[in-house]
Amino acid sequence: MSKARAHDTDTLDLFSHSRLFPVETPREMGSALDFNGRISQAMARAIDEARDHGIDRYEIARRMSETLQIDISKGMIDAYTSQARENHTISLVRFVAFARATGCPWLWNVVLKDEGLTILQGEEALLAQAAHARKQAEFYAAEAKRLSNQAPLQVGRGARR
Repeated sequence: MSKARAHDTDTLDLFSHSRLFPVETPREMGSALDFNGRISQAMARAIDEARDHGIDRYEIARRMSETLQIDISKGMIDAYTSQARENHTISLVRFVAFARATGCPWLWNVVLKDEGLTILQGEEALLAQAAHARKQAEFYAAEAKRLSNQAPLQVGRGARR
């Protein structure tokens, strides 16, 4: 009988490491004003981050206009990011264009956080898929072993047992 392999302590398990990928559960929906305020704050942070990379509000508006094929002005960007403008909220399609124009895909985590969802992108997504595939392989290997152990016949050197 072969010896069991030692547990690999060097490889992280993406599905149990809560600091890297915290497992969220849906939360009770707060007021729409709170949600809109969080979105406005996040969009303002995205503008600051974009500015650090040489992208100002005019450029964000230009990129959004190009993507949406409608005129988006700097004033509209300012209104979307102002918490004082409670009745000026951004539509989903404009939010998508804004996230792309600023280069800030992390904005999606702000939107989806209360639903218990997290966005993984690029290498993170591939690593999560690889870990999931390994978990599935372990499950199916254990299932194959369980089924083999239930088999009524043991095949030996020409003899049935």
